[in-house]
Amino acid sequence: ETSGVSLMADSQYSAQTRVQVLVEFLHEREMDLEDLAEMKRVKLEQCVQLCQFRADANQVVSWIRNGEAMLMASFTVPSCLQEAEQLKKEHEQFQVAIEKTHTSAVQVKHRADALVNANHYDPQGIRDISEEVTKRWQQLVTCAEERHKLVTASLNFYKTAEQVCSVLDSLEREYKRDEDWCGGGATSGTNIAQLINKHQEQKEAFLKACTLARRTAETFLKYTSRSLQYYNYSGAEAGSESRVKAITDKLLSQENKVLEHWSERKKRLDQCQQFVLFERSAQQAMEWIHETGEHYLSTHTSVGNNQDETESLLAEHNEFKATAKETRERVKLLIQLADGLVEKGHAHAAAIKQWVAAVDNRYKDFSSRMDKYRSQLEGTLGIQAEAETRQELSIDRNSDPSLESKVKDSTKDLKELNEEKRRSARRKEFIMAELLQTERTYVKDLDICIKVFLEEMRNHNNIPPGIQGKESIIFGNIEDIRNFHRDVFLKELEKYETMPEDVGHCFVTWALKFDMYVKYCKNKPESNSLLVQHGGTCFEELQKKHRVEHPIAAYLIKPVQRITKYQLLLKDLQSCCDEGQGEIKDGLEVMLNVPKKANDALHLSLLEGCDISLDELGEVILQDTLHVWDPKQLIRKGRERHCFLFELYLVFSKEVKDSSGKAKYIYKNKLMTSELGVTEHIEGDECKFAVWTGRAPISDFRIVLKASSLDSKQHWVKKLREVIQETYFSSALPLSLPKSPAKLKAGSQRSSRDLEDSTSLDESVENLDRGSLASFGSGNTTDSDKTGGVE
Repeated sequence: ETSGVSLMADSQYSAQTRVQVLVEFLHEREMDLEDLAEMKRVKLEQCVQLCQFRADANQVVSWIRNGEAMLMASFTVPSCLQEAEQLKKEHEQFQVAIEKTHTSAVQVKHRADALVNANHYDPQGIRDISEEVTKRWQQLVTCAEERHKLVTASLNFYKTAEQVCSVLDSLEREYKRDEDWCGGGATSGTNIAQLINKHQEQKEAFLKACTLARRTAETFLKYTSRSLQYYNYSGAEAGSESRVKAITDKLLSQENKVLEHWSERKKRLDQCQQFVLFERSAQQAMEWIHETGEHYLSTHTSVGNNQDETESLLAEHNEFKATAKETRERVKLLIQLADGLVEKGHAHAAAIKQWVAAVDNRYKDFSSRMDKYRSQLEGTLGIQAEAETRQELSIDRNSDPSLESKVKDSTKDLKELNEEKRRSARRKEFIMAELLQTERTYVKDLDICIKVFLEEMRNHNNIPPGIQGKESIIFGNIEDIRNFHRDVFLKELEKYETMPEDVGHCFVTWALKFDMYVKYCKNKPESNSLLVQHGGTCFEELQKKHRVEHPIAAYLIKPVQRITKYQLLLKDLQSCCDEGQGEIKDGLEVMLNVPKKANDALHLSLLEGCDISLDELGEVILQDTLHVWDPKQLIRKGRERHCFLFELYLVFSKEVKDSSGKAKYIYKNKLMTSELGVTEHIEGDECKFAVWTGRAPISDFRIVLKASSLDSKQHWVKKLREVIQETYFSSALPLSLPKSPAKLKAGSQRSSRDLEDSTSLDESVENLDRGSLASFGSGNTTDSDKTGGVE
């Protein structure tokens, strides 16, 4: 009765019908109760799974904390090769220790996906836990990446510096040895030429080795600075810098000594080559006199038995005399050349004098005997010879006005230079002279700017209020630039005055110093704006007062123009140097990088709202405006984004302009380069490419980007691949992902039973396959992607 179900039969329903209804009613209630019980069971199971998931996630976070603690405890900046090797061993142990942590972090992500796909009652809570684990893991990866780079950079630097210093020591000892490569007399001109070529190759090799050592030092200091900044080690950076600077200073000192000894040895080799060629020419002259001249004189002693015979002998004598004139010219040139070599303090001056004396005496004896025989013939015929005729075989040095040009021609022959090489050499000398002349003028111009305008502004009272105390904005770091060029760079350039093909090494050696131009160029727009708005006539009056040629703007633009001038001169030098000779190409690259770095720094300064400090982001590798298609957006429309590529991150930002029209970039999101893969070709547009995260470039995890041109796109792909390849964790500990759990049909009331086979994290962790440690994906790249159209 209380249930409201009537059990009594009446005229309408029989007792049987009533019982039947009651049975059905009880069955329905039973089914409802079963459903409610099942729903409760599912929820309880999901609650247990959530608790287990949360506990597993907390365990992973705890392991991640342990990894961070290990990194912090083992942090040190190596001060020698042994310490660098020890740090490497510790880092390898750390790598092994976090393998399980990574696998666990991957499992957390996939457990989260499985729970959400199984219609868990708290999907957002699960995602939040998973994202927290992912975030913490990425932070650990970032720290580990930085540590790996520090370890690698320290090893590279100390090993390279040690090897290069050792090579320079041995070269210095070798070049100091006083060797005479032609003392034995058996050395040929070809052998000497080979020695000179080998000597030239040695110079290029040790200069490039020194450059490599400096680059490894720069890289080591960069990662040292970033690591110290991350761990807030104040004051330690100066100690690291001073240690590295001491090593690089020693390296520079050794390099200069070796270069000096190399030049002295090159001079001795050149002199040996000159002597060998001189000796060969002298021997040829002596051989001609001994073989041809003596043979003629020994077979021509008679004056003839009659006039016809005598006339015939005289005609033959005159014919032979024409041949002898060639030897006379050669002897005269040899004597003239010998005088020039001896005057310059030739190392083989004594031997040269001996050869000259021997050739001179032998030829004079031959010449006098020729004259005597001719006089006998002419006397027999009653002919009076002219004085000029008598002097035809003389070696009087004043007898031939064209001798000087012949000597020059002979010298050219001795050097065995063809016309093209001579033109190229003259061109190189001209460019080098222009480089040095314009460098001296540049230093003077900077001096004028500082003394006439900057110092006057500091000490002058009648300065417009709008620019008072703003010297650092108007002039930037122009004093640092002047000091570097006046005290260091000009003197360094002068060392290469006779070696223009190697001047690129000078630019590479001091490449780091040219970063001061990046700071100057970055500041230049603000300087221009301040001068235009508040400068007034102040600087014009200073110009008139000191009677300088140009206004202040012309002097302030000089540093920018100088970089361009370096680029032009180095390009000219490159065009007249052999392919691969010296470091002209590398020096040019340094100069081309200066405006790029300044432009990158200017754009980076406009980035706002990034959740990582600009210092931590590091140096910009590439930045440009690209069109971006993000699969996560509901409306798949290409959006314009300004993208920055760093070593560890690819950052996306949106350009906006304020009320005054000034542009800035608002941070939108970032991807870790250790998680990225690249697809170079997207069907339908040659300017499109894609970056992706995950196991493969599937559309759900792929961001399509479009560059402004094919060249730009290829440059982006190249740089992205380089960055990904250098990422330690994308290759060092490859851990592939398990297959993503299949999505379950929505509406299943008993879906939680599908997870019953899933064990806890600790039990399943060992069963995962190996893949990429840095992320839940791999660092692979693909050439093309023809599946899935891009909207």
